[in-house]
Amino acid sequence: MVRYPVVSGSFYPAGGELTLMLEKFFKDLGEEGSERNITAGVAPHAGYVFSGYTASRTYKAIFEDGLPETFVILGPNHTGLGSPIAVYPSGEWLTPLGGVEVDGELAKAIARLSELADLDDLAHKYEHSIEVQVPFIQYLAEKSGKEVKIVPITLGIQDEEVSQDLGRAIFKASEELGRDIVVIASTDFMHYGPAYGYVPFRVRADELPHRIKEWDFRVIRAILNLDLREMFRELREMNHTMCGPGGVGTAIVYSRLAGAVEAELLHYTTSFEVSRSTDAVVGYASVVFRS
Repeated sequence: MVRYPVVSGSFYPAGGELTLMLEKFFKDLGEEGSERNITAGVAPHAGYVFSGYTASRTYKAIFEDGLPETFVILGPNHTGLGSPIAVYPSGEWLTPLGGVEVDGELAKAIARLSELADLDDLAHKYEHSIEVQVPFIQYLAEKSGKEVKIVPITLGIQDEEVSQDLGRAIFKASEELGRDIVVIASTDFMHYGPAYGYVPFRVRADELPHRIKEWDFRVIRAILNLDLREMFRELREMNHTMCGPGGVGTAIVYSRLAGAVEAELLHYTTSFEVSRSTDAVVGYASVVFRS
């Protein structure tokens, strides 16, 4: 089974331009590490021109910590297709950088150990939130000379129950198979403005980037404390429009089970820094969890 790219040439460049952009993002890349203390990371999934550098900070930290055997990548299901909790079963994902193998053995173990997930490829067919993560992984795997696999999981339902279920299933599956993994939660943070139909607070245009950051950091503080309940409480209280809370919650649950004791915010920005538009402003953050 082959999954072909659907946002190549739009969310990120096609062909050689992609490599040139990644080289620019990773121009400060250090040596690959071997300690393997990072359990999970958070990375945005907007167009690379807006959030690519922020996403690269997560992958830079993972590379310098040491690449795992498999990245388990969780992203929101924006299309509504397929199973509500869809684990890609097996096969290969293609990008302009080539193919990356799906860890079918781990995928099947996660689905078996989860009470909510199904093996399903349809949910992934047109979804961009996981696809945009893959070139970062491929680029660094090429640098390392390692064969790295992925397990893509889309979430159409995102709450504490899903986070608990998937976090436990991923941990149990990795333990059962002896698999060295890192969980990636693909998410953007606040989506604000008329373009998103979300203007719950009256904010002057010149204050908007600061206010977006203020709202996002209420959620980010809970993430840095590895506090699942507090993160969802903040989201509910603000009616926050973060699009991938279930993936982040899963990363928190998995990380706690894997012995994580801290998290670090590596980079934060908003789309306003590039677009200068207040009609649609989105927040982006790079976070890693460490044991």
